[in-house]
Amino acid sequence: MNIPAAVISAAIGAALFATMNAFQHRPSLIATDYSLGMFFATKHSKARAAVTRLLIDPASADFSALRSVQDDGTAYVCGTVRARDKSGRYAEYRDFVYAVAVDLASIDDNGRIAHRHRAFTKCPISEEEDVALRKTPTTLDTASMAKTIQTILPTADPSILSTMMPDISAGGAKSSGGNLEQQTRQMASQLGGQPGRAGEQRANSTFKAALGKESEWRSEQPPATWPTFPSDHPLAKSSQKRTTAQAMALAKDIEDRWDQSSSGASNARPSADEIQEACRALLAIDPKDEAYPKAWAAFVRLRKIDRDRAS
Repeated sequence: MNIPAAVISAAIGAALFATMNAFQHRPSLIATDYSLGMFFATKHSKARAAVTRLLIDPASADFSALRSVQDDGTAYVCGTVRARDKSGRYAEYRDFVYAVAVDLASIDDNGRIAHRHRAFTKCPISEEEDVALRKTPTTLDTASMAKTIQTILPTADPSILSTMMPDISAGGAKSSGGNLEQQTRQMASQLGGQPGRAGEQRANSTFKAALGKESEWRSEQPPATWPTFPSDHPLAKSSQKRTTAQAMALAKDIEDRWDQSSSGASNARPSADEIQEACRALLAIDPKDEAYPKAWAAFVRLRKIDRDRAS
């Protein structure tokens, strides 16, 4: 027996065995990484599906900035979504939060792009993110400030904002201290808190709600006065006397019933007469009333509902 040859053969065989064994175990590591990626991808897919189910127009869903968040042992998926609203127009991106354990989502949109659902809660942040935010100095960003003010006061004239912004940034809001939201609300109070300011803005509005051009009416752009309907028009009829709060509540009830019937959650679909009565109630609100901008927005939505019901 050739002993040296046998030893060499055994060594070569052992080396080959070790190499093949290592190679065979390598795919398991790759599979683990792949499975981890699929785990997060699945959570995001579930979040998209849950959010889509809430939308008025699910096919128009457009997602952005999805991220996984852990808070006190609970998993969430947070992000933004935009979709078409009741009028068929795309709304701006809105925040959403999806709770993985209970498979439930909520959208911060105030009912514009989504059906009624549970109250929205902000996306939680990790302890590390909270520490980082506390260490980051708050600066007064003009664009953010203007956007927030228009959210608080949707009827604020952009030209007034652009005029006031340099003064506020240079001294007024800045010198008072506080975070961005506090400074912004201070500026908003300067715009909206002055007596008659909202009424003056509406009086200076150049937009007229002309009949026959309802496609040009915008809920966020109230005219100086209500449109005038001819005497034979259903909305020209007299209406039951109501307070502003009662008129707004009636309009909201009609909208809620329409949304519920459209989603199949209820059969109590409002009739044409009920919709028109809610419109007449809103038309009785004085344009100088502080609630007029919201009344106008509700009126535009009700007119859209009336057209949809008739089609």
